[in-house]
Amino acid sequence: MMRTEKIYFPHQQALCVFPDERSALEQAISELGLKGRYPVIVLIGGDIDKQMAGATQRAIQTIAKVAEDIHAVVVCGGTDMGVMAVVGQMRSQNGHKFPLIGVAPEELVTWPGGPRSTKFLRWGYKRWQLEPHYSYFVLMPGSQFGDESPWIVDTATILSKDHKSVTILINGGEISRQDIQLSLNNGRPIIVLSRTGRLADELARQPDRDKLMTVIPVHAEKSIAEVVQTALSMKARIEEPITFKSLIQ
Repeated sequence: MMRTEKIYFPHQQALCVFPDERSALEQAISELGLKGRYPVIVLIGGDIDKQMAGATQRAIQTIAKVAEDIHAVVVCGGTDMGVMAVVGQMRSQNGHKFPLIGVAPEELVTWPGGPRSTKFLRWGYKRWQLEPHYSYFVLMPGSQFGDESPWIVDTATILSKDHKSVTILINGGEISRQDIQLSLNNGRPIIVLSRTGRLADELARQPDRDKLMTVIPVHAEKSIAEVVQTALSMKARIEEPITFKSLIQ
């Protein structure tokens, strides 16, 4: 029997599963009660650039509304910081009910009534709080952020089945670079929101972007909604694995 736990946040509760290995991920998702097939949005990125905070928050609000309108699942990192925090806040503020799944290394996070010990963490590391407005969490083995990247990709693949999925990048650093590569390897379209800083802006400037990658300015909310809806309404297709060398060099 897989370990499961209810997390009691101040205003709601979330169901959490603790799979030991990626081969158990499908069972873990079933334990969450998510047995249907869904369009899936994978939301990746890091901190929010202060100068673009308003536009970025509105873009995430737009993404959340699309998820609600088309009954999609959103998969994200789940900690209470940056992009991951804002999508949870937008879901709550707007009364949305779409499933929001956080995937994170168990050793690096905590929650109300959860672990506090940092004994086995690298020096200087702390446990990050889980964002309190997510509906589900998958807490997997891992000792550093980035270990969750293949789990996020696999979670999206399992949930989308014969539906469609899309990865959306906001800002982002080296972990997001890894996330992008894994999405490309799985033939998953990428939407890059430019003018959000760091990796997103780096990719937006590249003239030889991968054909699966679309760049949209973060302030173009109507275009963001249209492109996400289009990406999730196309017929599912199997792409050949793609190596985007400029991303990983």
